[in-house]
Amino acid sequence: MKYRVNWRTGFVFCCAVIVATGTLWTADPDVFWHLKVGEWIVAHHSVPRTDIYSWSAGGRPWTAHQWAWEVLLYEVYRYTGMFGLWFLVFLMGATAGLLIRQGLKARGVTEEVATVAGGMGTLLLVGWLRPWPQAGVYALFAAYLLLSLRDRWGPREVFAAAGMGLLWANIHSTATMFPLLLAAEAAWTALVRREATGWRWTAAAAAGLGTLVNPHGVNLWMYAVQEGLLTQQYRRSIGEWMPYDFGALDMTVIFLICMVILFTAARQGREKDLEFWRAAGFWVLALMSRIYMPYAVLSTAVVLGLLYFEFGAASFKRVLAVALACTILIIPYIKLTKGIPGDLEELAANNGYPVKALRYIQVRGYEKIYNDYGWGGYLIWKGVPVYIDGRADVYKGILTGCIKLLEAKKPAGRAIRDTGAETVLTRANGKLDAVLKESPWWREVYRDKAAVIYRGQA
Repeated sequence: MKYRVNWRTGFVFCCAVIVATGTLWTADPDVFWHLKVGEWIVAHHSVPRTDIYSWSAGGRPWTAHQWAWEVLLYEVYRYTGMFGLWFLVFLMGATAGLLIRQGLKARGVTEEVATVAGGMGTLLLVGWLRPWPQAGVYALFAAYLLLSLRDRWGPREVFAAAGMGLLWANIHSTATMFPLLLAAEAAWTALVRREATGWRWTAAAAAGLGTLVNPHGVNLWMYAVQEGLLTQQYRRSIGEWMPYDFGALDMTVIFLICMVILFTAARQGREKDLEFWRAAGFWVLALMSRIYMPYAVLSTAVVLGLLYFEFGAASFKRVLAVALACTILIIPYIKLTKGIPGDLEELAANNGYPVKALRYIQVRGYEKIYNDYGWGGYLIWKGVPVYIDGRADVYKGILTGCIKLLEAKKPAGRAIRDTGAETVLTRANGKLDAVLKESPWWREVYRDKAAVIYRGQA
């Protein structure tokens, strides 16, 4: 029996390896500044309250709500390098899949079906599983799914909810979603299933209290509402916040797979189940803002596990064989085609970050750099004060100016000069590069394949 269980667990591990290996050459810009924040927290034994990384918004209030993950990320990279970042992604993906698997087994689903559903949940996180705080959130969301699927509520579950709320609140502000989900389940149980909900409401309250145990207290909730619900600008201008991208092949495929699962569930009469409406609800949110997609796919994986279909041990062995083959082949494929990055500097260089251009800037001591939005995190990691970076909540007004720079009536070169910038670091042959070439306020001083530098002139 132990041998069989280990093989089934191994299937979820294979799925996590496949997804995590695909992130080896993904250099998310936010990871760089998360590492720098973690370094600052470890050095100062406190969480920053104001912006300390930009020259444009220095001193503005900043809710560093991801501090615990940033410390973990920094320590992992400090002692284990790139392997540690990769393993962290693998661990979060495997944890999410195994928790879904365990929850489905508690609901009475066969081991084979539960394992395939858990592995599918992990696989569908491709593109979203990176070494950023949300990876930890996906594992915590899967833990919530486990509680929901077990459907047994008492003192232990109340304590678990409180602990999860506390942990979640110190990893990401989406912790505010957790007690709301538990409260929604309690209301569903009372109104639809006509069952007692005392322990469910208690768990929701305990989770809410747990989220208050963080450096920002109740302000975390205020931040989550303001930045997550009321800020429409993010959905218009920041890629991961925008509406669902059907032009991206991976997103289209994932959407179609999930829709087939949900339509099948509806045909089997599952549209009356809480699990169906949870998945459908998150997909509605994901279509409005793709930031909700990971919660949608994990919820859909649960629906897959609850479908009626024949899937025995023989079928599972064939699926496992394919997963093992993919796992065995993907690492040498990556090694032969791209190699394995030795550190983040190499990763940045091979992802088009301004590695050489920044060295040029640092040697010459240039200051007040107007930089591309996607490069801000890398500059922070290298110790250079930025004009803007991925902490969009810090840059009220500044972000709007960056977005509308090329659309404004004022010439872009003059608009940048008016910000107080002395140097411009932007993508070579990009739109801003083309404009500044003709600007009387700026002159080119450096260019390579990735970046170009302009200096202000009278």
